[in-house]
Amino acid sequence: MSKRKESVESIYSCVANLKTENLLPIYFFFGDDAFTISSAVKKIEKIAEPFITSDFDKEKFTVEKKANISSLIDLAYTFPFGSAKKIIIVKGFENYNDKKKFLSYLESPSESSILVIINNSKVNLSTEPFKTLNKKKYIFEARELKGAELETWVQKRSNQLKLNISNENIKALLDIVGEDKSLLEMQMQKLKSFINDDKEITPEVILSLSSKTKQNSIFDLLNTIGKGNKSESLKIMTNLLDNGSSLVAIIAMLTKYFTVIAQSFEVRKMNDWDASKALNVNKFYYTNCKNAYYFNTHKRLLNAIRVLYKTDVTLKTSAVDEKTLSAVMLGKLLAK
Repeated sequence: MSKRKESVESIYSCVANLKTENLLPIYFFFGDDAFTISSAVKKIEKIAEPFITSDFDKEKFTVEKKANISSLIDLAYTFPFGSAKKIIIVKGFENYNDKKKFLSYLESPSESSILVIINNSKVNLSTEPFKTLNKKKYIFEARELKGAELETWVQKRSNQLKLNISNENIKALLDIVGEDKSLLEMQMQKLKSFINDDKEITPEVILSLSSKTKQNSIFDLLNTIGKGNKSESLKIMTNLLDNGSSLVAIIAMLTKYFTVIAQSFEVRKMNDWDASKALNVNKFYYTNCKNAYYFNTHKRLLNAIRVLYKTDVTLKTSAVDEKTLSAVMLGKLLAK
C-alpha cells in the first residue's frame, strides 16, 4: 500500500485569511512561486503595522551561508523595543544548521514576535521541524500556477486593475510574456499605465507596449528564433535576462514553442482558428508557430528539443553564467 502524501496548506488560503486579530506567531513559506511569497510577506507587514511603533522592532535579513539556528531563536525571544510586537523576516532558512533545534521554539513561540520565514528549497514534511510546522498550521506552500489556474489568476488581477482583456487574449498575454507571475504583474501594470481603460487588450496592443518601453517579450524571442535570426535572437535574449526573465522560464517557453510547431504539422489542413483550438493555444500564438519556417523540418525540431534538454540539465547542475549558457544554446539551436 502506498503512503498517503502529506498535505500542506496553500499560501493562497493563508493570504485570504490574514487579519489583524488572527496573526500567527510563525509563517513559514516555501515553494517555487517567489512572487506570491513576496506578496504574502508584504501583506503580513502591512497587517502587523498597528502593533509595531518602532523601526527597531522590524528585522529583515538573509542567511546566505551556514549559520547556527540558535541565533534566530534568541532573536525571536528578544522583547520588542517599546512596540506591542516585533516582526522578523528571514530568507534562506535552508542554510541554518541543526534545524531540529527549532522544535523548542515551535513548542513555545514568543507571543510578542511575528516570525516570517522563507525557505528557498523543497522541504520534507515527514522530517522535523517541518512535520511540526505542518501540524501547527504554520507552514504554507507557494506552488507555481500553470494552465487554467494561472489564467484565472491573470483574470482576477486584470479585473482588479480594470483591464479590458478577454479570456482568449489572456492566453495571448501568457504566450507573449511568459508564465512568470512577477513579469506578468509588471506587464499588467504597464498596460494599466499606458493604455486607456476602455481599450481592449489584444496581442497587438501587448506587443506595441513592449516596443514603447524598449523591453522585449518572450514572443519577440520566439519570433526571431523561428526566422533563424541568430544575432537578433541573442540581442533579445540578453534584453530578457537583463529585465528579470530567468533562463529556466525561457527554456520552458521554448519547449512549448517547439512542441506546438511539431503538433502544427498534423493540423495544417484546418483553418487557423480550429487548429489553435485543437492544440489548446491562442490563435495568435499558433499562427506564429506555424510560420516558424526555420523549423519546418523534423531534423531541426529534433535538434532543438535535444539542445533545450541539455541546456536545462547544464543550468540545473552547474554554476555556469545564464548569459553565457543562453548564447551557447542559441548557437546550437540556429546552427546552419
